[in-house]
This record gives sequence, C-alpha cells and structure tokens, in this order.
Amino acid sequence: MAKMTVEQFVKKYEGGTWDFDGYYGVQCVDLFNFYNRDVVGGERLGTPVTNGARDLFEVDSSARRAYYDVVSASADLVVGDVLVYGEPHGRAVENGVQKFYGHVAMYIGNNNLIESNARNGIYTSVDPVFKNGLLGILRPREFAIQSAPQDVPQQTQNKNKHKIVAGDTFWGIEEAYNWDHGTLQQLNPELNPLTLAIGSDINVPEQAEPVSEPNPNYYEITRGDTFWELEENWGYEHGTLQNLNPELDPRKLQIGSKIRTA
Repeated sequence: MAKMTVEQFVKKYEGGTWDFDGYYGVQCVDLFNFYNRDVVGGERLGTPVTNGARDLFEVDSSARRAYYDVVSASADLVVGDVLVYGEPHGRAVENGVQKFYGHVAMYIGNNNLIESNARNGIYTSVDPVFKNGLLGILRPREFAIQSAPQDVPQQTQNKNKHKIVAGDTFWGIEEAYNWDHGTLQQLNPELNPLTLAIGSDINVPEQAEPVSEPNPNYYEITRGDTFWELEENWGYEHGTLQNLNPELDPRKLQIGSKIRTA
C-alpha cells in the first residue's frame, strides 16, 4: 500500500473515530497506529509496560529503532513528529491507585497537531501544540533525513559564538575544545544546559581547534544506546553511568552527546 503524506492523513482521519485494534475502544494510540502504518510505513509499536501511550517513548524496541529517532522534548518540531506525553495525561484510578497512561499526537505543522481522545473526545481533532507533560519526540527517520541541513558552505561564525546543533551539550563542547568544565555555564549564566535550543548562539572562549584525540573517559552516544546496555557491555554495575552523569535523564539520551565513563 502506498504511503500517505501527513496532509493526506489529516484529510482522511480528522473528525472520525478510529479503533485500530478493537481493544479498549477508541484511544489516542489507535490514531498513532494508523499514522505509523499509513504515513511512516512502520512495524506496529506495542505498549507492553503500562498499556498506555507513554510506552511508545519510554520502552525501546527494535521496531522503533528501525523507523524512528528519539528526540528531546526541547527540540524544534518537524512536520511528521510524534509527540509522546506522560503525567498528567491519561489519568485513571484503578483500585484506589492513580495512574497516568499518557497521550500521543502527531505534529502537522503551523503549530498544530492531530490527536484523538482530546478536545473532541473520541473524535479526531486538530489542535494547537502543547508541551505540558511532553516526554519526548519520536521523529520518523525519513522525515529526519528530509529536514537535515543540506551540504552547503557554512558561513563563518563569530569567533566567540557557537551555534547549537542537535546533540550538543556544554560538557561535550568543552571536551571537544579542551576547555575546563563549567566554562560555558559561566559564559552563559542565563541558559539551562539541559534545554539548549537548536540553532541558538552561545558565548564561548576564543575558538581553538578541537583536540585531535578523544578523551578516553567519555563516550559519544549512538542510536539505540541505553545506560543499562552500555553498563552490561562494559561490565559496570547498573547505576554506574547515572552516578557519573547525574545531570542526564537516561530516558532522553541525545545521539552525539558525550557521557562520562570514569
């Protein structure tokens, strides 16, 4: 079956009620499953832990790695992105225990998303983007490729500025240029290093060439990496990498960022 464009998906599904699997009635995950099938062409992603939408972001799988990149909640949105939410969305009380199953929606551009079980209940609606409770973004890999910068000559940057790109962290930049850790926070006290905006300029010391050899005590995150798997591969006790990198959320590791390993 030929894949749909995002625009075609909106035209077909807006205003309807859609139950993908016949379980639990019409849910936001049902609309995602239609999107995953019709637009992304991906294998079905399950929700094996909570049986809620939040599993789409919090549970890794080979199917997800094959079709999606995991992107930070602070990243600029690209048309086609899948936005996955946690608490306070999908609230339910079971046996006196409050749970949050989360929510999922797809970004369609112009600061709008398409979702089910939202403003119009079980009817699919187009609504403004919201970030409250956003766990992160699943970016279809074909859209990530389409939105990547083209290979064109770059303009010379101000010697005392650095433009943030995907995967940048203060620690990683400082390591690359052999600057003391804490240097960039001192030069940019108004910034939160955990929410650096892609495309923004930060203040840096006088630029120098990056060091030729990587620091052996750091590791660059690649697609599919998790703290648990890295610790298994390296023979570390579980929890070691979180202790060495307390500023990082292990569920939101950015590809290209560097972590301490010793």
